[in-house]
Formats: sequence, C-alpha cells, structure tokens
Amino acid sequence: MRNLVMIPALGCDGGLYADILPRLSVVVEPVTIVADSDTLAGCVHMVLERAPEKFIILGTSFGGRTALEVAFAAPQRVEGLVVIGAWPGVAADPSAGFRRTERLRGKEFESVVTEMADMVSHLPGPNGAKARNAFISMAQKLGGALMARQSAALAKRLDLWPKLGEITCPSLMLWGREDKFSPAADGLRMSTSLPHGRYAEISECGHFPSLEAPEETADIILHWLQDNTFI
Repeated sequence: MRNLVMIPALGCDGGLYADILPRLSVVVEPVTIVADSDTLAGCVHMVLERAPEKFIILGTSFGGRTALEVAFAAPQRVEGLVVIGAWPGVAADPSAGFRRTERLRGKEFESVVTEMADMVSHLPGPNGAKARNAFISMAQKLGGALMARQSAALAKRLDLWPKLGEITCPSLMLWGREDKFSPAADGLRMSTSLPHGRYAEISECGHFPSLEAPEETADIILHWLQDNTFI
C-alpha cells in the first residue's frame, strides 16, 4: 500500500480531509502534516522529516504550494503529486500577504478568519456553508500565530512556472470551478506545463473541494491513483 502525505491549507488541520479519508484509506496509508514555518523552505524541511521514505503528496492551497516545493526538493522520494487550488507563481500582491500576516499576529485574527471563510467557500453550492463553518472552526483551533507563519511563507514565495517541467512524477491538478483564491484556469495551465499532468474540475465548488464535494473529490483522486497503478 502506498503512502499518501496530505498537507492542509492555511489555517486548516486534518479536518480538511476528514470526509474523503474513509475512502482513500482503503487503498493508501494517509498521514496529515500541518506545515508550520514562516518560510516555504522550512515547511519543506518539516514535511520531509516527518514523511515516509517514499510517498505521494497531496496539498490544498498553502498545502498545495508546499507540496509543489516538496516535489522539487525531493524528486527521488515523491512518487506522485496532487495539487488542489494552488498555483506556482509569485504572490500577486506580496504586501497584501504581509499585511494579512501582521493582522493575524495582532488583534484582527477573528476578522481575517471571517474574511477568508467568506472567500474559501462557494456559498451557493450544496456544502458551501458547511465548508465555511469548518474552516472557521479549524482556524480558531490552530490560532493566529501558526496562521501568521503560514501566511508569511506564502507571501515570500518565488515563481516556479519556469521549472514545472522538472516534475516528472504523475501529477493531478484538482480545482473547484468557483475558486476565488486561485482561478481554475491556473490549474489547467499547470496540468499542461507538467510532463505527466492531469486536470480535473468540480462544478459548484470553491477553494476546498474535499469539504464541498467530498464524494466527487475522492472519486477523482481514486481514479487517478488507479490509472497510474498506485493501487
């Protein structure tokens, strides 16, 4: 059975994947690692220290960017890559990322969490409100200090677009069509930039497919695992 390392989004813990784990854990050995550093290099180091020797890596948003960085850092260990709602470019407005970091460190933690919750979910969708509430619960549990470190790491990210061709393992880009943080077009472009990339899109879904459309998300991942003989 293959190992599956799962890296949650900014402000999220293993609850982000709770609804898809029952099906995935039948065919893979899952482990969730909450990356906690104010640099992506530090996040990569943490993941590689805690991960099995060989593994498939899956990440969402901040976790997806961390997963990309891990795939570059340890190609000999990463057997497959699943990126959900994370693009490989620089921050569109790094100053906004640094402002968010300072707000999380200060007295505006609850306001930032509410603002993010309103963006992560496609509220008109069938599970939009549920996903919004789940994010708020996870963020409140993890707290502002951890989220501030993750936010700082994202604000300092570099441009990986020119290097995508170096990732040669099977790769799946999975997006919600209504993603407000990272447009679905980014995922499609990534999939065509990777030697063995595949793109899948879920309608009526925002930034967190594993919360908003767990059955479809699990189906897509399972089919990809099967097609690449991981199971």
